[in-house]
Amino acid sequence: MKKIIGLIAILTLVIQPLAQGQIDEYVSNPSNIPDFHNFNTPQLEPGENGDFSLDILNRYKENMTNATIIAEIYHRADIDESEEINEILAKERPYITTMNWKSDSSNEIFTSTPSNTMSASFLIGEIKTNETISLEFKINSNKETKEGTYFVRFSIDFEHNNSLKRMESRGHWNMEVWEIATTNNTENYPGNINLDILEVDGIIPDSSFGIKKPIPKWPLYLLISLTVIFAGLSVIFYLEEEGNYPQLNKWLQKQRGKFNQFRLRFKYRKGS
Repeated sequence: MKKIIGLIAILTLVIQPLAQGQIDEYVSNPSNIPDFHNFNTPQLEPGENGDFSLDILNRYKENMTNATIIAEIYHRADIDESEEINEILAKERPYITTMNWKSDSSNEIFTSTPSNTMSASFLIGEIKTNETISLEFKINSNKETKEGTYFVRFSIDFEHNNSLKRMESRGHWNMEVWEIATTNNTENYPGNINLDILEVDGIIPDSSFGIKKPIPKWPLYLLISLTVIFAGLSVIFYLEEEGNYPQLNKWLQKQRGKFNQFRLRFKYRKGS
């Protein structure tokens, strides 16, 4: 009897951590996880400021409690190079100054200043079922800010049915870890992503914003003007060849005469 009790105790100790490590398919199902949507991402010139905003919907049938959401600028890329944000000089980085959030069930707006200018941390608390919260933070740049596309990653920590959950976006893992987690998976993993390898309970989206000097518009205007001029001349010369418009022919002869007079004056003046 003692051996049986001891065996049960050992099995309990072994099975318990396995059960704790299992993914909650309801919480981690892509159709149930909090819906990050309605992104409004700024496209700025160096020295400009703009608001980055998004909405988050609780799609669970239960409330999410003690929720904290973090948005973080983590990477920059352009045609020539790609680099982590900490590889860029501080004066050449964009930065976050103010942030605020509100719920669709309340008119109250909560505003704060981030302690880290590369990230915005929102202490939400409770998000009721089917409730949508709106997050917003201001992106600032200097004249020295490097141009390119800046990527923003997100994470959310919350309690669901008295169980701690954490979800992160793609930007939290390097390519090697991501490929391992997304290849050769069984159907047991929600969304065919091995969440055990990534050590999270779900995947939420990344986002981005851009900083770039505008392309000069005068070459475009010049090209359009030249196209219109040459198209008009083509029509005029075509009508002249047809010979059905004597007034047009007379006008063209007159213009050619003026042009020849101008050319001869310029030629003789240059010769003298």
